[in-house]
Amino acid sequence: MVDMKAKESLTKGHWFRTGLKVRYQETDKMAVVYHANYLNWFEIGRTEMIRGMGFSYREIEEQGIYLPVLEVRSRFVNPARYDDRIWIYTRISGFSPLRLEYEYEVRRCEDEEEWSTETAEFGNEERPGTLLNTGSTEHVWLSSDWKPIRLSKAAPDLYGALANRLAAGAADEQGGTMNEK
Repeated sequence: MVDMKAKESLTKGHWFRTGLKVRYQETDKMAVVYHANYLNWFEIGRTEMIRGMGFSYREIEEQGIYLPVLEVRSRFVNPARYDDRIWIYTRISGFSPLRLEYEYEVRRCEDEEEWSTETAEFGNEERPGTLLNTGSTEHVWLSSDWKPIRLSKAAPDLYGALANRLAAGAADEQGGTMNEK
């Protein structure tokens, strides 16, 4: 488990946003998005967030480093429906040499003029859209032989980049500004 002292002192990272439209195949007989699709959306959010930070999961895995999911939490607030414009907000909520935690919000864009699938970055200000779902995932860093590793030793460049990104987010939050990408 993540060292509680380290976790308490962690400033959460910026929110990264990516968008999609709900496909018909993602809905169920009740005409709402089937609950398991939110897990796919969480993965889309964290994949695009890592890509926006200048990495890809493929590059990380080519280094023999894996980040499997240990735990998932999801809370449903409002239903998503076919053809809704969805924004997936993702941020790092816990980080250590052994683990990585993400936090998610899935929101519906109600204003067609605001709609964009472009990746954007937000501080802690209120994020646009109607809240549909909140969630989190917890991951552990593993080697290619599925043994836990310390990212700071196995991939110091990646570890440093993630730590610097969180530190930059903390500095931006203290300054009170955040720009969209």
